[in-house]
Amino acid sequence: MSDQCKFDVFVTPAAHAINRARLEHLASLGLDLSNKAVLEVGAGIGLHTAFFEERGCTVLSTDGSPDNVAEIARRYPHRRVAVLDLDAPSDIGQLGEFDVVYCYGTLYHLSRPEQALHALASVCRDMILVETCVSSGAYPELHPVRESPAANMAISLIGCRPTRQWVLETLRGCFGYACVTKTQPRYKDFELDWQIPRSQELHRAVFVGSKRPLTNENLLNELPELQVHAEHDTAIAQGP
Repeated sequence: MSDQCKFDVFVTPAAHAINRARLEHLASLGLDLSNKAVLEVGAGIGLHTAFFEERGCTVLSTDGSPDNVAEIARRYPHRRVAVLDLDAPSDIGQLGEFDVVYCYGTLYHLSRPEQALHALASVCRDMILVETCVSSGAYPELHPVRESPAANMAISLIGCRPTRQWVLETLRGCFGYACVTKTQPRYKDFELDWQIPRSQELHRAVFVGSKRPLTNENLLNELPELQVHAEHDTAIAQGP
């Protein structure tokens, strides 16, 4: 496989579709995300970063793969980048402090996600945005899984499929407060009926962890059994 072909997984039609749905949904939540210092983790090749740049944020884009980080720098020479392996984040404090941590499509690729969330909380002043694959179930369970080697998979080849309850409780333990979004992105992986989940490989959900109580009509303190799509999605330009 050529150096460039290994990044093709990030720019398939399905990858563009889920990225668009994620960012449209994030824009619909009404969170204060303007002019923030943002730590982006698991950035891949940097396709989400423009969302924050357009809002006047300063962003440090990180990934556990040095190859992915080098590709971000090649595509976007103006961006600040760093290698950060969240399964071994001992030197995370050297990166500085941030208002917002952006952790989309990353948590389920970690073998030690609780350790990673504690580390991220130590450099976060305000909130963490989390989108992750989850397992069904009412109890806080982690469910480790083995992953295949690829540019968008686990560095250690061991990931996880935590239950929504695990994510909510762990975020509260690390940040103090946590919510799940009332709505879901408009993409097939984002389950709407958790009582009778669809038969499919992946189920995803979106969470917000915070250092302070959040008052937002688009966020829920407890896990809903039913979710809906956002009434008004905001169009987001998404390019390679």
